[in-house]
Amino acid sequence: MAAFKHLFSPIEIGGVEIKNRIFIPPHGVSFAPGTGGGNERVIDYHIERAKGGAGIVMMSNYCTPASWSELGTWGGALSRTPVGLNEMNLDTLKPHYKTLISGVRSHGARFISQLNAGGRQGGGPGTDAFQLPLWAPSDLPCPTTRVIPKAMEVEDIQDFIRAFVQGALNAEECGADGVELFAAQGYLLSEFLSPHTNKRSDQYGGSLENRARFLIEALTAIRKAVGRKFLLGVRMNGDDFTPGGLQIAEAQQIAQLIRASGTTQYLSITGKTYWSWPGWIADVNQPAAQFAHLSAAIKKAVPELKIGVVSRIGTPQLGEQIIANGQADLVGMARATIADPELPNKAMRGEVDRIRLCTYGNQSCIMKLIGGQGLACVHNPAIGREKELGAGSLKSAAKKKKVVVVGGGPAGVAAARIAASRGHDVTLFEKDLELGGQNRMTVRVASRASYKEITRWQRVELDRSGAKVRMGTTATVEMVLGEKPDVVVVASGSTPRRTGYSSLRPTIERLPGVDQANVYTVWDAFDETKKIGKNVVLIDEDPHMSGVSTAEYLADRGHKVTIVTPQVHPGDYMEISFVPDLYRRILPKGIEIVANTFVSRIEGERLVLEDRYTGQTRLLTGVDGVVLAMGNQVNDGLYRSLKGKVTVHAIGDALAPRRLDEAILDGERIGRMI
Repeated sequence: MAAFKHLFSPIEIGGVEIKNRIFIPPHGVSFAPGTGGGNERVIDYHIERAKGGAGIVMMSNYCTPASWSELGTWGGALSRTPVGLNEMNLDTLKPHYKTLISGVRSHGARFISQLNAGGRQGGGPGTDAFQLPLWAPSDLPCPTTRVIPKAMEVEDIQDFIRAFVQGALNAEECGADGVELFAAQGYLLSEFLSPHTNKRSDQYGGSLENRARFLIEALTAIRKAVGRKFLLGVRMNGDDFTPGGLQIAEAQQIAQLIRASGTTQYLSITGKTYWSWPGWIADVNQPAAQFAHLSAAIKKAVPELKIGVVSRIGTPQLGEQIIANGQADLVGMARATIADPELPNKAMRGEVDRIRLCTYGNQSCIMKLIGGQGLACVHNPAIGREKELGAGSLKSAAKKKKVVVVGGGPAGVAAARIAASRGHDVTLFEKDLELGGQNRMTVRVASRASYKEITRWQRVELDRSGAKVRMGTTATVEMVLGEKPDVVVVASGSTPRRTGYSSLRPTIERLPGVDQANVYTVWDAFDETKKIGKNVVLIDEDPHMSGVSTAEYLADRGHKVTIVTPQVHPGDYMEISFVPDLYRRILPKGIEIVANTFVSRIEGERLVLEDRYTGQTRLLTGVDGVVLAMGNQVNDGLYRSLKGKVTVHAIGDALAPRRLDEAILDGERIGRMI
């Protein structure tokens, strides 16, 4: 803790003492279909972050006008029944909120409910159910939703203010320490503040004071309704990073208007809008603490208010630096505590090397969330399963067993670590001299280098578990049985397919020309002894990111790469709204993309291409090398040879080639089941 004296010093906000400077910013979880997710899982998730040592836990909650409910009950066909814990106006959710808030506060954390309204970027609960339009200050469509919203009338604004007040009153009744109005990132209140989205000519548009009127009126109404010791904050942009949008000078003036209203104790500073989605959820290719200079400028403008800052603050060292430099009073760590909710406690105990750091790859957290699968983490399988897999859930084995694990990739290391931590006698065999499996190739790609954290953390925890590790050892049936194991776990991984088989063209079992000497797998591309040639065509039939990552790796080493894919875009698993960000990264590298196209034949240095929809063909010539990204096939020979001789389980890619997070979850599960 001495190393983080600023980060773990208490702070008083509006008469409320916060035990340290780390807060969990509001973020969606959606653990079940619909707008919020299963209530118990949402509750467990937020309590886990409080248990991990954060000073404040915040939660995103929508507020919808009462009039929407009246519209929704028309004809008796619809009702305002919640599908998840995220709508602060509903009386039916109060018991769940009380359980959540009391659980958070029982661990010494404070709870703040963020009150949100989606505006043109997404209406929140009610718009889909009641088939209502999106509401915004002006009838300008969002660049992402592309939907033209209703330009709000004055009575609509007043209706929303009443909804915010009711949400605040409900939060106060349920035991919350405060509420935060969401006036950032291009959502409704932010749209009123920005000259880019607010083209009104009435008292809510035009001058800065008019554009801020909705926010100030809402804050004033809330402050009048709630107690003086009930915290009230605002999350706001320091800069929209949008053409014609809000910039830091006006943001400072808005902060001063908020201060002058006498309503608010703190501001949480962020930036960007859907114009640069998902820009404020910065991945590893963006600067760390990207908005800290903005929070510093706001802090200078309103020194009377406490200032927080969010976005890509991934380590306690960085949080300490921001506070020590006076850039903010508090630091928001969302994805950092998704990866490891115990980050604060570990840092306080001086166990920094044991913190499971976020990779900022956005592969499982944001992409799965937007894809409707719910929040996840590429190397923390406990997300949404806190009760089963969270902190303190690991139980000692009822009977100690001799366990052999074959394979030191992510699945095998997870299985060995968990089994050994439960008290089993575990021996791990790994044929190479390093742990990590296929992840060792992944981290050689510049945009995926942060994935080395997965192997680093697994190695640290494996060493602590007491498992015996035999590196550089290829396990055989005789060797495994010679250990006299009670259980064998085979995590021997997978190998790339070389057939050129496409699931979209199942009539072609083997691509003509696939056996030529100039045809390689994605693994070959990382083998420095392979001479792939200058002009490379990568056939991307893998829905995961192996093809795109390999193309980046080759382009960074001077190859001219063309990706040919039958899909609309390469890396088909990638959620579509992230594709522009992908293109902004790979196109400047000279990578060309030929989409909606099959490779029908490889003929020496030329390829026959076929349009997926029209069937028209054309030639691609001057090709030195062809790289196949066709997915993998299981390497399960050892598993099948051991069946019937010993209790044996296949996990990870040896069971079915899937994604990294699924391999780790396989290992975690089997380690607990043994």
